Amino acid sequence: MQQEFDSPTGYKPSLIFLMINQLKSYYKSTRYILNLVKFNDKNLNTIKYSDEFYNGLDNSKTPVRVFYASKKECQSVFIFPGASPYAENHPGMIMLANALRNVGYNVYLPRIPNLKNLLIVKENVDWFSFCYKELLKHPKVKGKVMVVGMSYGGANLLKASFEKTFNENPPLSILSYGTYFSIETALNFFLTGEIDYKGKLYKITPHEWGPIVIFYNFFKTIKTNLNQEKITLLLKNRIEDNDKEVEKIKKQLTNDENELVDKILSGNIDQNIKDMILDMIEVNKDLLHYLSPKTWAENIDIKTFIMHGANDSMVPFTESTMLAKKIKKSRTLISFLFEHREMSNNRGTFFKIKEILKMINFFASYFKFNR
Repeated sequence: MQQEFDSPTGYKPSLIFLMINQLKSYYKSTRYILNLVKFNDKNLNTIKYSDEFYNGLDNSKTPVRVFYASKKECQSVFIFPGASPYAENHPGMIMLANALRNVGYNVYLPRIPNLKNLLIVKENVDWFSFCYKELLKHPKVKGKVMVVGMSYGGANLLKASFEKTFNENPPLSILSYGTYFSIETALNFFLTGEIDYKGKLYKITPHEWGPIVIFYNFFKTIKTNLNQEKITLLLKNRIEDNDKEVEKIKKQLTNDENELVDKILSGNIDQNIKDMILDMIEVNKDLLHYLSPKTWAENIDIKTFIMHGANDSMVPFTESTMLAKKIKKSRTLISFLFEHREMSNNRGTFFKIKEILKMINFFASYFKFNR
């Protein structure tokens, strides 16, 4: 008669191995989450990294910030940015990279020039694909990698995963932080500030960056008697924090143009601005459909982990719940603690503990899958 157990402990070696791996994953996840929770912007200057370069799509030397782990041999994580003028200097990006480095990964934050300039264009997908190929050539990158896409960059990364460079050497998984499912529904959020989820209506004040990005990219594409060139230039200077130039341009605008600009910069969406945004969506629908996971997400075959902050004022969390329904191999976490690339401090202790445990469980699964 065959023995039921193969070891003195009464467990088969394979089961013991699985249990050890599970414990390791939870230990790593706990350390990772604690790194995020304890992160403080005031300590940014103490975080060490190496600023290097990769060969960009336009053959230019493009910055990539690398956070090296203490171990000589370790897995690599590529974190692709969202649309932000801060790019690799964004505190949220540094927070995530440092936390992953502290649990044993080499982490790469490549700059995507168009996204630093807040440009919503098809070329971004080509940049992601090309950047992925170039980073794989880095001498410290060994074996399969993990890739992460932030906000708008998450959808670009998912789209790039269909490209030849990804198919030839696919990542272990994709992690999406706060990305959108359909640009149209995400833009609609900026018009209303309302989220309808499971029959319950949530009201969140949209982030003022939303209208700025929309008008900066698409205002020139609609018909209007307003000075589109100067208004777009003003928004460009606002994005680049050139406040003196913004004020200088405002003096050259008419009263109607200044009224529009003031509402865009403050996120004050009235009916006139709503109508303009709807026109922009209609005129640019081909581009928006190309960039929207809604039209192609069901064909994604790479394991995808999806995380979103329930209080995200940039992209509503319902975008991620819709995205998860489309991707067959996916796991989702909607966190009421994690906001748009940063930790929220506006909650009680018991609530925070409960949310932290949810995050630990999610990332334990993530780290275990990517071993």
